[in-house]
Amino acid sequence: MPLPTLDLLPLTTFLTRSRILEITTCICLAILTTTYYRRDKKKKIDKLESSSDNTTTRKKLDDYSYRDLFHFFINPEDHFDKYDLAKEFSERMHAEAAVYMMRDHDDDPDFPDHFTYIPYEREAVDKRLEYIFNRLWKGRYLDWLEAGMPVDSNSQYWWAQTKLHLATWLMQREPFHLTDGVWLRGNAPTGPCTLIDAKLFAIYIDELGNGDVEQNHCNVYLNVLSALGLSVPDIHTREFVDQKSIMDISFKKPLLTLTTSLFPKAFYPEILGYTLWLETTSATEHSPLRKLLERHGLSPKFSLLHTAIDNNANGHGRYAIEAIYLYLEEIGTKYGDNEVQIQWKRIWTGYTAYGMIGNIDDELRKLFDIQKRTTPRDEFINLIKKKAPMAQKMHGKRKIDGCYLNELFMGDPKILCEKLENSNMIVKGDPKSSFLLNHAVSFHGPMYQVFDTDELTIISRWILSLEPSAVNDMYSLILKKRRHAQNAHINIKLKLPDGNEKTIHELLSKPDQLMAALRASDYCHPENGLPLKEENLHTCKLMVLVSDGGAMSHIFTSYELDIIRRWLLQGAPLPPEVDDIVKIQSHDTFQYEL
Repeated sequence: MPLPTLDLLPLTTFLTRSRILEITTCICLAILTTTYYRRDKKKKIDKLESSSDNTTTRKKLDDYSYRDLFHFFINPEDHFDKYDLAKEFSERMHAEAAVYMMRDHDDDPDFPDHFTYIPYEREAVDKRLEYIFNRLWKGRYLDWLEAGMPVDSNSQYWWAQTKLHLATWLMQREPFHLTDGVWLRGNAPTGPCTLIDAKLFAIYIDELGNGDVEQNHCNVYLNVLSALGLSVPDIHTREFVDQKSIMDISFKKPLLTLTTSLFPKAFYPEILGYTLWLETTSATEHSPLRKLLERHGLSPKFSLLHTAIDNNANGHGRYAIEAIYLYLEEIGTKYGDNEVQIQWKRIWTGYTAYGMIGNIDDELRKLFDIQKRTTPRDEFINLIKKKAPMAQKMHGKRKIDGCYLNELFMGDPKILCEKLENSNMIVKGDPKSSFLLNHAVSFHGPMYQVFDTDELTIISRWILSLEPSAVNDMYSLILKKRRHAQNAHINIKLKLPDGNEKTIHELLSKPDQLMAALRASDYCHPENGLPLKEENLHTCKLMVLVSDGGAMSHIFTSYELDIIRRWLLQGAPLPPEVDDIVKIQSHDTFQYEL
């Protein structure tokens, strides 16, 4: 019996139609998807073109603060779309300098003709650079030494009156000193290099420490800040530029080096000028700074590095000068004398721009005035108020001076501030040695990451402000009176801690030794040997010496006598010892041990 036959046509027809429908649907979806993505892409392109063409929607240079721009160009890879702003900023600063340098300025912070331009003639330029250095060296250092290294409000170093003042100034210098060498970051030679490039690179590698992190200039500066108990964020972070303790103007000078260094070929002459200014004048800034750091018990190594390496005899100053002369000689050979003058003018424009812009003095004086009205203690009390709502729940059974911390945070913040001031958590005037900062808020402490950088700075400033020592005032007073006392021929002998003897006349130029000798010779104790108090202060040999009828009574004013009294009542403290020995190994053969 034959098998039944199936009529497959309807099934075939159905499958064919189904397949056609499926294919058609896929094609439609593909068309729709392609159309959508094309339209979306076109919208994005149109938006991009619109934003680039429409200058009203794109921010201009003046729409940003100096700290904003600093953040952009310390991280140039993340902000390549703003390179035009970098070039515009450099060009603007150079244009201002080109005008400034064409005449003397009586209000120049250094002297009227510091930046005044002269045409290029090698011998004349040599004399000019020597003249500038000698004027700066005399004005910034020698005259100041002769005057007794004053730091009062009328001196040129008014920003170092106290350790707190100096700390505030050092914070303003963070953007500048933590980018040391950055103006040469684009000039590192690749492949064969010229002698000019080699000299610039030699300077650059020294700034970086020649591979030794302990001699990296930025790291050494961080050590100075750390000694003050100051916490500094990574300079590449937004947190760094957002520090409230740093003024916006403090970012301006280092910003110029960041922007110009992005165009090492376009601004090559100006970069030579930057190098000339920084390296030939550095010693005139760092020699007095070394003394100021030592006076406040801080290591002078940061300044010693610069006074050694940046010297004009055989250090960076000499390299900068030689690089410029080689460059101009090469220009003269290739293009003639007229081009030499053009390039020299650009070099001096760079010298002037780097030297004159970003002066922080006026703004810093305003900041000091504000800080007189809102003291570090006020700031710390406000910080307690801010943290109180959470802090009053976080301290469990922890106590301070017999009181529960949680309860103290619920009450008057002034009471908590006072108890902290007199607790073992604080070393007055020394944040770094204070348990609150070196442990409680450290990585291993219970309050790690409770405070941000600005809040930690408030705590450090508050501790620095507590019971300022009379050491600095006594130190300054001795130097101030050095000449008067020497003319008085005071030949009273004092015993040194090592048992030797020297006259007061011999010790006047060494305040730390004189103070130590006064202590060793029992000039700081009451006549009856009892503990020193206000009522028996007048019986101290030193007070007898400087008071009415004493051999040195005619030398001191009543205010200056108060300084001596304060020093005695504080226990006649001595300036802290600092290690000022530092070995500096450069890329070259010269090595210093200071």
